[in-house]
Amino acid sequence: MTRDYAKKSSHRSQNRPNARKSRPTKQSAPGWLWLLAGILVGVLFTVLFQLSKTPDTVTASAPEESLAQEESGSKPRFDFYTLLRESEFIVPDSPPPQTDSEQVATPPQVSANEVFLLQVGSFKASSDADSLRARLLLLNLSASIEKVSPRKGENWHRVLVGPFTNHSDVSAARNRLSSNGIDSLLLKRKQ
Repeated sequence: MTRDYAKKSSHRSQNRPNARKSRPTKQSAPGWLWLLAGILVGVLFTVLFQLSKTPDTVTASAPEESLAQEESGSKPRFDFYTLLRESEFIVPDSPPPQTDSEQVATPPQVSANEVFLLQVGSFKASSDADSLRARLLLLNLSASIEKVSPRKGENWHRVLVGPFTNHSDVSAARNRLSSNGIDSLLLKRKQ
């Protein structure tokens, strides 16, 4: 006994022709209405947050006190004048003798076989180092790239400015670098 399933399904659809039309459909709100509602809720929360940050109580006595001070003619009292007098320190005319443990920061001394370099960057990519070197050359500074391998298989490219043999050249180069927003590190090397 064989059945023809194709005719059976078509037979059912003929019995209920309006099956799909009988279901009621729900219509949702349009997208612009949801957007407007979200914006309004956001504005409401922002206003409530700002109101919670402002001080709730304002003392009415503060303006009265300032008016009373102005009327009486008294000047405000500052404590730092007395604090400065109490912490007065007299500086001697001659500097105290220095011990070996106390070292004053002095500018580096250049010997005959030492030079100064300014390191302005260290990059893994050589292209980054080349672009900084080109920028330094446009600033009329002598720049070079030094390849360094701190660990096996790892290469860094240091961008150096110099060498300099006196302090005035070092300070002039540092001032030019800092005015262009470039930090530098002072290095001292033997020739």
